[in-house]
Amino acid sequence: MMILYHGTDIDSAISICEVNGISLESCSLHTDFGKGFYTTENYDRAMQWAYRKSIVRRKKPAIVKLTFDMDAAQDIIEYFSDDLRWGRFIINNRNGLAYVRKVPFQEHNLDSRYEITSGRIADIDVLTVAKQLKENGSMLMSVDSILNPLYPLQIAFHTEHALTFIVKKTYSCI
Repeated sequence: MMILYHGTDIDSAISICEVNGISLESCSLHTDFGKGFYTTENYDRAMQWAYRKSIVRRKKPAIVKLTFDMDAAQDIIEYFSDDLRWGRFIINNRNGLAYVRKVPFQEHNLDSRYEITSGRIADIDVLTVAKQLKENGSMLMSVDSILNPLYPLQIAFHTEHALTFIVKKTYSCI
């Protein structure tokens, strides 16, 4: 079993743990690994996200703690190393299908073909880099501008089936 964290606001944490469960429908589409529920093993990183979301939503920050049966899910996890495939995959997911159709590297998760993904969180500059690549129709040639090896890994759940491997959810205010 693996412990994961999801930073959010208190109302969302209550909904995830006690009311509605995890709703993939409410997840953002153009994120690092595609639409999904994002978690990390790194409590501090989850806390940063919780504070960020709480400011935007004007609510108290909270952390959802999840127990994930990683061994049982092994067959449906797609792992990404800190390499060009990882970088291009993120850029493609961030920029959408119209961009993907124009570049030679077409791997993406906009259709949730990967049920669970695991790889490094991209640097905040990924937004600027993705926008520039989209505007000029070019492909990422180096990960130097978006890779921060100090950033933790993230595990994202993209399908209802993937969510069944989360065996426990609790939350706390921070």
